Amino acid sequence: MTSSTDAPDPYAILTDWLAGAYTRPDGQEVRGRAWDDDTRYRYGLLLAGIDAPSGWRQDWLSYIGDLVWHFEPSHIRDWAARLTNLDGTPMVAASRGRAVSAVRSFYTHCEEDLGATRWNLPPRRALAGPTPPAERETLTRFQTDALRTAADRYRGPHAERARLAVYMTLAGLRPGQSIAVVLQHIQRHDQAGPTWRLPAKNNSASAVTRPRPIPRPVVWALDEYLPVRTHKAPYSTETSGPLLLSRTGRGLDRVTFPRLLRDVALTHPDLEETAASLLPDVVAHSPSPFADEPDAGGGQ
Repeated sequence: MTSSTDAPDPYAILTDWLAGAYTRPDGQEVRGRAWDDDTRYRYGLLLAGIDAPSGWRQDWLSYIGDLVWHFEPSHIRDWAARLTNLDGTPMVAASRGRAVSAVRSFYTHCEEDLGATRWNLPPRRALAGPTPPAERETLTRFQTDALRTAADRYRGPHAERARLAVYMTLAGLRPGQSIAVVLQHIQRHDQAGPTWRLPAKNNSASAVTRPRPIPRPVVWALDEYLPVRTHKAPYSTETSGPLLLSRTGRGLDRVTFPRLLRDVALTHPDLEETAASLLPDVVAHSPSPFADEPDAGGGQ
């Protein structure tokens, strides 16, 4: 693949690759990956215009032409920057990144399976540009008010625990923080009022923040929960261990916690459409119904 006279046909290589069967230079026939229909169509369209609609001429092999085996990374950058959708609108950054991935995957196949010259292509982000983070999903203040009401009215299993878990999330605690709160870090008799030392976000479980006020509504939920907290040695005691416990006395896990929030949300008619896929992180980043309460902001 180093000269234009004896170079193989890239379209033939691509067709065999997408079909999941190809022949190595030593003549060995290989059954490759099993492509799903969507990926096969997308790679075929982006790389060679396979099944492209009339008038669409943006595939990589047409763009690069005779330089197909002698291109530079700058060619990929230029191609990706010019890409449009089938309707002519500019591709968003995430779609450009997927297009670059298709090109890199094709040449990786040529390198590893067909013994081609190594191109040493830069990472996808260097060729497609950074992908901006997706807009963070949040609930409206109306929805967080509804979730608070649902928690107050919830009469399912371990209702006091469910109410406290929802209140902690509405106060801005991430699920990992709520799960990692321990009784030893809650001070009920501080002169300034109840405080807690919360697990630091994105840090080890042993790293905690400075003492901070507990939002007053969370204190009320805490007072209702502690008398029925299901502590069981050796996992927890009345004065130590995780705050939020399962019936076995162990702390809640990351699977149970979101399920608990969803069970509560499902009981409110205004949350029925979002409850099934509700994530604790979404709630924690949403406007808190405690924002106007005394001592609000315990999770921020």
